[in-house]
Amino acid sequence: MPLTVPGPAAFVMVALSQFPLWVVMGITGPNELGYRWSVTPDGLQGRMNTTIRSLNRAAIVIGAPPGGFLAVAIGYRTALWVGIAGFALVALAMAISPFRHARYADALEPNPEPDLTVG
Repeated sequence: MPLTVPGPAAFVMVALSQFPLWVVMGITGPNELGYRWSVTPDGLQGRMNTTIRSLNRAAIVIGAPPGGFLAVAIGYRTALWVGIAGFALVALAMAISPFRHARYADALEPNPEPDLTVG
């Protein structure tokens, strides 16, 4: 996106730059959700989904104002490159962390089922 130039080709360039993101989200979304569902006890499914949605929405609400201020202060192209660098750093951190090797069997450790009764 930071390489997009003004003019009639801008729409095509933006669409082409977003296409890989759409593909990756379509591939990873169901896998991520399936994993979360498989490791979350049935009684906590609603709470888990609510927490994930709240965190996603909060990230947007918290990140949008600083991103806008950064774009105004240093220019939108530079701000986009800063965002790209941030995503690259997070991807690198996740790639070298134990999170990458999480498996369903790891979640099956003999932990007692939480007591979900309201009492």
